[in-house]
Order: sequence, then structure tokens, then C-alpha cells
Amino acid sequence: MYRLIRIAGLALMVGLTQLSQATAQTAPQGAVLRQLSLQQAIDRALADNPNLAIAEAERDIAGSYSKAASGPLWPRLDLQTGYVRSNDPVFVFGTKLRQGRFAPEDFDLQELNNPAAIDDWSTAFGLRWSLLDPQIWTGRSSARNQAEAANWAAVRTREATVLVTRSLYYRAQTATAQLEAADASLEAAEATLDSFRKRHERGLLTDADLLQAEAELAAARARQSALASSRIDALQDLGLHLGLGSDTLPVPKDVLAPPESIRQSEFNPEERADLRALSAAADAASDAKSQATMAYIPAIDLLARYATHGSDPWSFDGDNWTVGLQLRWNVFSGFGRSAEGQRASLEKRIATIEYEQALRDAKSELDQAERAVRSAQLQVEASGAASAAAEAGQQLMRLRFDEGLATATDLLQAEARATSMRQAAINALANYHMAVARLEFVRSQSN
Repeated sequence: MYRLIRIAGLALMVGLTQLSQATAQTAPQGAVLRQLSLQQAIDRALADNPNLAIAEAERDIAGSYSKAASGPLWPRLDLQTGYVRSNDPVFVFGTKLRQGRFAPEDFDLQELNNPAAIDDWSTAFGLRWSLLDPQIWTGRSSARNQAEAANWAAVRTREATVLVTRSLYYRAQTATAQLEAADASLEAAEATLDSFRKRHERGLLTDADLLQAEAELAAARARQSALASSRIDALQDLGLHLGLGSDTLPVPKDVLAPPESIRQSEFNPEERADLRALSAAADAASDAKSQATMAYIPAIDLLARYATHGSDPWSFDGDNWTVGLQLRWNVFSGFGRSAEGQRASLEKRIATIEYEQALRDAKSELDQAERAVRSAQLQVEASGAASAAAEAGQQLMRLRFDEGLATATDLLQAEARATSMRQAAINALANYHMAVARLEFVRSQSN
């Protein structure tokens, strides 16, 4: 279970780093827009996310099992009270003795064989205490380790919830930025077509030039429509994750920030929450194996009993007590203990293998995450420079076109290049934030 949680968090992160060109200027009819900062989105996800709620409930369940496993170490005290009326000879004889009412005439053979019915109101306290039971000790240790594993699994699920929230928030930010860029491109395409029509009327451009500008405008409108729809999808996905109603769309209040220097920190994979969970699970499996072995060892119980007996509910005619030790030893269980031992041994092996594999994976994941951040930083720098150059080139090309030094095709190509580079720069910045979020998730430490 704990390995699945770790993998699921990473898989969600990897999937969300492949950004779709998302988003929309207007919300669906009747939808309520709710602005949220990234921190507000994280706080809401931690409060209302169902996956986290399930993980925390499983943690509490495991904690309850751990407390229950300690119960047999305490003395067990039982209270028993009841009423019996019978003329059974043995019952009558014994009851009179217990009530302290046995008299010489009770030895009469006729009285012994055919006694009159007698009432017995009894109250008894019974105590049982396992003084030596290795199975209980190892069972308690196993339950404690299982509770610890569930606790660390909940911590990792909390970290994964933050990761997914950041990823969905960045996706919504990216979608909004892409749509704004598409709006600017559409305005530029409309202005270009208007300029081309005027020149076409004066005979300065051909029909082919005008048709090409109209095609570029149609493509810009289609791109804006697709991005508008994708943005709604991104906002709805974020809202679903945050537990908002279908009629409420969260709108990112923050914008994609420029890259910052990454804080370097020591990373010990053994201190990560999912690795701690796997380690505790392996310890629990080891304890379970020991518990199966301890089934061959005898157990010793302390027994004590105090009882009162009376002929009516309000009298205590006699009392008695019993104290003793009991040895319990299951000599043969139909090979059940050996089968249980084999099962426990295999589960211990599986848990150990999972932990060792996860430990190796964690080191590899860190290397990959650090490389991804470095690569994303370079992409942000390169795409930013390319976008700035393409924007400047577009403006220069328009001046040259207005002066008759560039063709219509040159201008349209420059505008298309600027649009493409602008979108690439937005994606690069979003991918950088995704990579940073994944790096922080991979190298998180739980002390």
C-alpha cells in the first residue's frame, strides 16, 4: 500500500508536467469564479481532499489496532452474577457447601439422593493475567510498527496532495497565460488582415496575400477557442481536486513567477516519509514472523477467582476464592503454525525487497529530478530569449513591411514565429515550476 502511494504521487506529477495548452476567458454559464492563491488552494486541498482523508482514517485505524494489541498484557477482570434453582443432587450438595449451610442431617442418604430444590444467587470476580506469552509481546510490537507505517503513509499522502495541488494550479496558471497570449495573437492577426485589405484595395497585394492573412486569422481564432475550452478543463480539474462544487471554478490569483535559485539541502532517502513507511512495514513483517515462531513456546497465566453465594439476592451466606497458575502449550495444531510461519517469512521477504527497491528508486528519482530542474532552467532562459527575439523580429518586420522592404509572407511568418515562441516560453516557465515541485516532493525529509 505504501509503495503504491509513493508511486501514485510521482505518476501524477509526471503526468501533469506534460502541459496541455489550456484554457478559457469566460466561464460556463452560471459558474461562480473564485480567486485563490496557491497557498489557499493547498490549504483547501489538505482540508477537503478525499484521498488524504482516507489515508488519515487508515492511520487512525492502525493506531486503534496498536492499542488493542496491548490489551492482553493487562490483567483481565470479569464480573459474573446469576441465579440458579435446581434439585440436582450434586448441585444441591455443592451449593449448600458454598453457601456455608451444610448440616449433619444433609448426610442422610434419602436427602442426598432426593434433595429438595435449592436457590443459589452467586456473584463472582475472575482475574486472568498472561504472565508469559511471547506471542502477545511480538504481536504488540508488530501492531505498533504497522501503526507507524500507516502514520508515515498519511504523511506522504499529505505531501502528494500538496504536489498534485501545485501541479494543477500551475496548469491553470499556464492555461490562463496561454489564452492571454492567444488573445494578443488574435488581435495582431486582425490588425494584419485589416492592413492587408487596405493594401489589396490599392493594388499593392495580391489575392493570395489576402487569403493567406485570412487563413492566419482563422487559425488564430481556432487556437483561441481551443485554449479557452482547455482552460475551463484545467479550472474544473483544479476545482474537483479542491472539493469545490461543479458550479464553482477556482481562478488562480497568482501568476507564474520567474525562476529563483534552488535551495540546496542534504537528502537522506531513509528519512523520507514513504521510505519510513516501508521500513516500518518491514519491521512489522519481521515481528509477525517472530510471532509465528513464538507460537511454539508455552504460555503461563495467573488465575484468580472470588465468589459469593446466597439463598436470596440480598444475602451472602458464603464466599470462596481460588488462585493458581496455568500452563498453556499447543503441542500440535494440524501444521497450522508451520504454515503461518512460512507465510510470515514470505511477507517479511516481500516487505524487505520493497523497502530496498524503494531506497534505490529514491536515489535515482533525486538524480532525475535535479536534472529536470537544471534542464528546465536552461529551457526558460533559452525560450525567453527566443521569445524576446521573435517579438522584436515581428515588430521590425512590420516596420519593413510598412516601408515596402518586406513581403506579406515575411510578415506573416514573423507573426507566427512570435506566437510560437511566446507559447514555448510560457510552457517552459510552467515546466520549471513543475520540476521544482517534483524535486521538493522527491527530496522531502520527515524528521
